[in-house]
Amino acid sequence: MINGKYIIGILGGVGSGKSTVLNYITSHYQAEAIYADEVGRELMRPGRSVYYALLEVYGDALLSADGTIDKEKLSAIVYESETSQKEVNGIEHPLIKSEIESRILNARARVLFLEAALLIEGGLKEICDEIWMITADREIRIRRLMENRQYSRERCEAIMALQMDEQTMKKHAQIRIDNGNDFSETQDAVDYYMNVLSLDLHEDLKKY
Repeated sequence: MINGKYIIGILGGVGSGKSTVLNYITSHYQAEAIYADEVGRELMRPGRSVYYALLEVYGDALLSADGTIDKEKLSAIVYESETSQKEVNGIEHPLIKSEIESRILNARARVLFLEAALLIEGGLKEICDEIWMITADREIRIRRLMENRQYSRERCEAIMALQMDEQTMKKHAQIRIDNGNDFSETQDAVDYYMNVLSLDLHEDLKKY
């Protein structure tokens, strides 16, 4: 716990429906969600910590004409080699983690859910009290991405290949919730685990 806050990390492959599950939780329970990717994008804006840290290493050549970080140029560095990817991550992750910890300290809710693409690799697991994994069959996830984001099958498979495999995710998760069937089944599972958490924390988390 951080300052009495109970932090639950959320794992799950692309298309598993993590955001849908978190939207349900935050609308039905006294809980807040923090999205690490959103935090990272905010800190990359001019005047923020990641922005200055990246410029200190890579210089003004990383900027676009309007003075913001050029995402294509940054991506070119990240995918240049494994070494360069680790270098960029080494710059961004500590600053993102620090901002997340600050938001946890200032959060009103006692229970917070932390969703991050690199929850394990980015060192965020250590600030979590437990990990929940949202799952769905691979073909269901591909269909969702093709329908909702208009991705091609090839792009879906390429993205999945870059992510941590599900067997490894399962080793880190204490709770697994299947989000591959009717969403009412997912809601039932979420309600069950949130009720268990309410009992453990001796606090009614349900919104009225």
